[in-house]
Amino acid sequence: KTIIEFRDEMREYRSETRKTLAEHSHRLNVIGATIASLKADVGILLSSVPVINERLDNLEARMAALEARS
Repeated sequence: KTIIEFRDEMREYRSETRKTLAEHSHRLNVIGATIASLKADVGILLSSVPVINERLDNLEARMAALEARS
């Protein structure tokens, strides 16, 4: 009887463990997808930095030219 009860408890434990692992796996998949999305967003932002720097340089040059006229 003890062995049967133990086996039942182990089945329940394994079932709970599988459920918990499945939940954690799902959460990790969501985190992985979010990280991939953020990585793509950061890539886009970083690709625009040189353009922004060039525009700022041009703006500074224009401001300097306007200030030189005064």
